[in-house]
Parts: sequence; C-alpha cells; structure tokens
Amino acid sequence: MKQAFAGVPNEQLALLTLLLPPTLQLSSVDASIAATKRRIRNMIAHRRRQDPRWDAVQLTGWWEMDRDGFGDLPGFGRNKRIAMDALGWPLFAPRDDSTVWRPHLHGIVALGEVSREEFADALRAKGHGAPYQVDLQPFDATGSVVKNIKSVIRYALKFRIETVFKANGVASGGAGGDVLVRSWWSNEDIRSYAEWLMSKRGGFERIRFVVRSC
Repeated sequence: MKQAFAGVPNEQLALLTLLLPPTLQLSSVDASIAATKRRIRNMIAHRRRQDPRWDAVQLTGWWEMDRDGFGDLPGFGRNKRIAMDALGWPLFAPRDDSTVWRPHLHGIVALGEVSREEFADALRAKGHGAPYQVDLQPFDATGSVVKNIKSVIRYALKFRIETVFKANGVASGGAGGDVLVRSWWSNEDIRSYAEWLMSKRGGFERIRFVVRSC
C-alpha cells in the first residue's frame, strides 16, 4: 500500500465509503458488488477519456458486510434510516428478526488534481445518488501519509461478527461482579457469511477492489 500511494500527499488522499442496497438474500450481494465495480471502473475510464487529470486517480478498497434485523429500521439514527429507505430496505420479511445484509465499500482514493467534490459527484451521477450513499472524507492533515493509510486500512478491515461492537467493554453489574457484554451475530449468520465469503476463489482476498492509475 505504501508503494501504491508513494509520493501522494495527504491533501490528495481521501477515505471513501460507498453503501450498496441492503438485501435479505446474501446470494444477491455478488451481483450487486460486480455491478458497482463495473460502474466505478467505467466512470473513471470515461472521465480519463475527457480529462487527463483523471489519469492519476486510483482506488484501493475493501468490501465490508454489516447486518441488522428486519425490524430494526425504526430504531436507526436519522441518516442511516434515510439512507436505508432510499437504497431499498426490504418491504417484507418472514420475521422481524430476519437478517438484512448491508454490503458497503471502504477505500483509499488518490485524487491527483481532481477535487473530492468532483470525484463524489461523479460517483453519484453514475448510479450512486441515494442520500448518504457516497461519503468521501479527507485524510487527517496533522498525521503522516503512512499513519493515515494504516488507520484507513484498520478501519476498512475492522469486520467483526458483532452487532454493536462499538459498545464492547461496557460492563454490566451482577451478583458475580461486572461482566463484559458482547452481542455476537447468530451462529446461522456467521455460517452464512463464511460460506458466502468462501464460495468463490480468493476467500478474503476477493473483498479487495483496486482501480489503478494510468
């Protein structure tokens, strides 16, 4: 990664988060990812034909999977609820606790002379225009490029089989003293995700997505 982005300053780097439509069928995620990769590659290729500034644009990202229960939608925060509604939260499910899978992409974008707003608007214009679907955040100007890249990679690969892993470490008092509260995915969901991940060659490697500069 340090070689891929060698010489690119902080001000030309950004963290991309791109949400894909939620689904009850994990088997449908591959087609959604493939279509998104194709749109991104075609968008960048089209821009390069029109504007040489786009020749320097490159992207390295990783597909991440979150999951919620079908009945969780009303309890989401405002922005997440708006995003999920716009992206097509399922209208019906067998049960309120049916699993809804939420694939998304985290990645590092080297922008060259292209602005963050220009890159984000280009993505939105090519099939990713739902509210909050595209988010492009600048790198931390106070940190080194290497440190920022490491931080983004850790964030992009933070996958855990827990529902609310950000709350881990919260203690719950009881007769036996404080205990660590964890909220694991169900065994069925863990098995489903592992089987999906390993259903094609590459395993974890296939969650990586790269668009190189010219």
